[in-house]
Amino acid sequence: LLRDSVVVKGPLGSRTVQLVGVTEGVVGLGGSATKDLGAVSLLLTEGVGVPSAVAEAIGVQTGQSITVLAGATVHTTEVRPVLDAAAIGALSSSGIVVTILRHAQAIAGKPGRVSEVLIRPRAGREGEVARELRSLAGDRLDVHSANAELKLVEETAKPTSQSSTLFAAIGLMVGFMLALNAMLLTLPERRRLFAELRSQGYDSRQAMLVFVFQALVLGVLASLAGVGIGSVLARTLLRETPLYLSVAFAVSGQQEIPLNTVLLAFGAGVVAALLAALLPIFDLVSKEPIDAVMHRPGEPGQAIGTGTMRVLAILGIALALGTVIAVIALPSLTVIGGVVLALVALCLVPVIAQGVTALLRYVSRKYHGGMLAVTVIEMEAATTRVVVLAAVAALAVYGSTSVGGARRDLLRGLDRATVEFFGTADVWVSSPTNDLGTTSFKGAGLAAKISKLPVVRSVRTYQAGLLDLGRHRVWLRARPPGDPAMLQASQIVSGDLAEGTARMRRGGGWVAISHNLAAERGLRVGSAFSLPTPSGYHVFRVAAITTNVGWPPGAITLNANDYRRWWQTTNPAALEIDLRPGVSPAEGRSAVQDLLGVSSGLLVQTAQERIAQFESNASAGLHTLEEISLLLLVTSALAFAAALSTAIYQRRTRLAALKAQGFDRPQLWRSLLLESVVVLGIGCLDGVILGIYGHALADRYLLLDTGFPAPFEVGVNGIFISLALIGVMSLVIVALPGYAAAGVPTRASFQE
Repeated sequence: LLRDSVVVKGPLGSRTVQLVGVTEGVVGLGGSATKDLGAVSLLLTEGVGVPSAVAEAIGVQTGQSITVLAGATVHTTEVRPVLDAAAIGALSSSGIVVTILRHAQAIAGKPGRVSEVLIRPRAGREGEVARELRSLAGDRLDVHSANAELKLVEETAKPTSQSSTLFAAIGLMVGFMLALNAMLLTLPERRRLFAELRSQGYDSRQAMLVFVFQALVLGVLASLAGVGIGSVLARTLLRETPLYLSVAFAVSGQQEIPLNTVLLAFGAGVVAALLAALLPIFDLVSKEPIDAVMHRPGEPGQAIGTGTMRVLAILGIALALGTVIAVIALPSLTVIGGVVLALVALCLVPVIAQGVTALLRYVSRKYHGGMLAVTVIEMEAATTRVVVLAAVAALAVYGSTSVGGARRDLLRGLDRATVEFFGTADVWVSSPTNDLGTTSFKGAGLAAKISKLPVVRSVRTYQAGLLDLGRHRVWLRARPPGDPAMLQASQIVSGDLAEGTARMRRGGGWVAISHNLAAERGLRVGSAFSLPTPSGYHVFRVAAITTNVGWPPGAITLNANDYRRWWQTTNPAALEIDLRPGVSPAEGRSAVQDLLGVSSGLLVQTAQERIAQFESNASAGLHTLEEISLLLLVTSALAFAAALSTAIYQRRTRLAALKAQGFDRPQLWRSLLLESVVVLGIGCLDGVILGIYGHALADRYLLLDTGFPAPFEVGVNGIFISLALIGVMSLVIVALPGYAAAGVPTRASFQE
């Protein structure tokens, strides 16, 4: 096989794909994507096979011509077959273009070259063949099993998958708690019904059986609806394959939802309903059935004892401190820590609500008029309802603050890395497939030609590639020693910037290596280690340890002179161009583009354009995290609005009683809105504090466990926007049912 990254263009646009050149023997290997290919005879006629997903994206059909940009050259070739799922299975939705080997070699400009050889040993001779191949390959080639590529894909996707798992775990816990709190709104009514059933002669077992059956039916139906909606979202909104994977692998965009994920979501909903249904069991401790709800201040069944609040607060503080200790000792526990913090948010709500209510009571006594006094009375009469509603708001704010904050920090860290990386030149020349900066092209004499342009001050050759190193496909970046910056200052985890830069400029094997790669090998600054190269194994030394600079498996940065010597190539991955003083980047780009001509397949960009492209790619790679954050924010706001609207509807009888005391509809409406604002404020205060806490833990996890650069910053603007969205959405939705409830007729106060 020969595999090379290219761009294919059609009437509807272009797409970066992997060009795969094969021989007829690939069909005989019996792979799931090739055993039914049936189109090899067509491919032998100098055309290309295009998967149906790619053909649809660029707007081509069988028999039409497409343009292929490979390195610095442009080719026009014909689409022989459009390959659907019947021909190549799951690869019909992946980013590849397949053709015969010699045609691929001609397009890629690599005559006689291959990237890998697939071998089928005779039955039972696998070990013997592997040993003989390793003897032949020596230290210049890799020999591995056929599924090694799959393992590399899994390892490459692992850090982003871990990040998504962290965000999704927080989202799952918030969703579980939202469901639980929605059920808790019915707790006062359930307690009253429980006491009534007991006073009528039902024993505790019979009463609980009624409640459990109700909750089970409700939980199952609601959870089925949730799983159905989630499945639709997963197959539409969340179905894109991360862009960064397609840079290095021929990956499929098919979405699969694991059964354990479905069962976990379904079970969480049912358990939430059952927990709320079983809470009235605590009323069994009373000697008289009616004591549990009647011999308390406020509305029946709404009281929460001061002792209970104190115990919950102590439990919440203990859990928060325990989370800190556990996560510092073992960063991989951060996912569990994020879940625990959602529980901490719930534990702290009652005591915060009690404190806020006491403060408002004091204010209402000092400043007469308005509806504040009525609001305080209503809140004190329905403590359970206030706590439950505030808890819903707290969970919404906690989830959006922790997930959204970590995502913003991650993007900001990647943006800094990108600016520092491409800010070393005014204009960049590269292959159009250079999304990661690893695609080389034949540039013999090109740098010298560009350097003679009147607008150009200097030209440097940047080289790069991908290296399979154990379980990782590592990004190799070879910086020319004349670069203004050999290292990205914001990405250094360990080591001195000045000393590391000086060592790398000298060359001789000094490199900067990502934190995850260094940790696996027990490396520190100054440590020596060996790397496989096309010229054999060579010893390198660590000049600095960095983040993964946005490439999940990790990166190694070295001197371009070392790269040319040991990787035995002078082909550039990009040309860095410095312009003369007074020449704008746009003028320099135009001059270089004119020199290359319209027939060139190379891409000429200013530094700002290159930065914008990479930032866009990074943002696309984190698209799932953005969607999780947005979905969590919107659904939480809707959940709070729905819960608050339901609570207002349940209070019609009490509102009618207030009307009988002389309050009119506008006054009651203002009181309801004021109470909604206060409850939302209690939840927001609790949620923001715990959200910032969770945000800091998530940042630490992203750096230590996944290697991503995520410098912590509170992000006041982001928090304010989240609070504003939740507040505005909730109050706008609540305003209408609140106004309707305030119009309840006075006679409703006489209803039982």
